[in-house]
Amino acid sequence: MSGRIPELLTRILSAAVLIPVLLFCMYQGGWWFFAFITVLMTLATWEYVRMLHRLDYHAQHVFAVALVWVVLADSLFPTRGYLRPGVALLLVGSLCWHILRDRSGTTVENWLLPLAGALYIGWSAGHMLLLRALPQGAYRVFTVVCTMALADTGAFFVGRSLGKHRMAPRLSPKKTWEGMVGGIVLGAITGSVLTSLGGQGWVHGLVLGLLLSTLGPMGDLGESMIKRRAGVKDSSNLIPGHGGAFDRMDSMLVAGVIGYYYMVWVMGVVPVG
Repeated sequence: MSGRIPELLTRILSAAVLIPVLLFCMYQGGWWFFAFITVLMTLATWEYVRMLHRLDYHAQHVFAVALVWVVLADSLFPTRGYLRPGVALLLVGSLCWHILRDRSGTTVENWLLPLAGALYIGWSAGHMLLLRALPQGAYRVFTVVCTMALADTGAFFVGRSLGKHRMAPRLSPKKTWEGMVGGIVLGAITGSVLTSLGGQGWVHGLVLGLLLSTLGPMGDLGESMIKRRAGVKDSSNLIPGHGGAFDRMDSMLVAGVIGYYYMVWVMGVVPVG
């Protein structure tokens, strides 16, 4: 127990620094929120490519990071047509680089794996920008992020105190079904409260909370799959007590996608423009 207290305190102190920054950028929207998401996703992509290096792939950071920037720019400015030419240039440019310069025995993997991870990270994160662009966007982002964060918190504490049945021992030995249930309960309650406070009724919040707390952890397990293959516990040690940017955003990447399409397709929120 004594080892857990300093670890928990470190997590709390790091969160106390990061949460105000997140809330400020979320409230301001526009370039502030875009910069916040872009910095986090750039760091997450850098960590992902570093894990590929641990697997002896000669992956290039520059193409992966550039792809994330192109996708996020398109999410902020969807009418300017950045996506198609940007992705095409990066695909062809990275292909040419590996054909002409890559002398390793894993040329195909070196080319495709960084781009696949960057597409997943950038495309998923772009939905947070789309969510912020909706009417009442700041509160909608807050609802999704807060619900997912509290679901993760509930799963963490319930799993530590009551967890006995391992959920995915091959990928994440500490995750338990008891923790999953705790996260689902807290996520459903949080979603219901936040959508009620936002004037959209508790039923939508209940369903959204259930979706986020059930499917969001798949993002966590997906990153764990990569980390387990690379033989690392965290994507980096960037954030004391929390690991890396990828570690902090793994479930949020899935949550942004779920939150955006639920609000647009089910709740009937009409995107501006």
